[in-house]
Amino acid sequence: MTGDHTSPYEITREREAWFKAHLRPGMPVGEVFQLNEEAVRLFPVTKEELRLKWEYLMTIPEFVL
Repeated sequence: MTGDHTSPYEITREREAWFKAHLRPGMPVGEVFQLNEEAVRLFPVTKEELRLKWEYLMTIPEFVL
């Protein structure tokens, strides 16, 4: 598992690697959602990770139709 000293990027990479390792082609959508929930349970989203994502989203310009 991950420790408190792990950077948000490392946690994200670990979560993505775990998810990709367990994902199978042709899985029903419900199973994919369950797999995602399990990945987030095993590798919880940190406050730092949320902060970095928020900062990234704030840099995206608004798109108006």
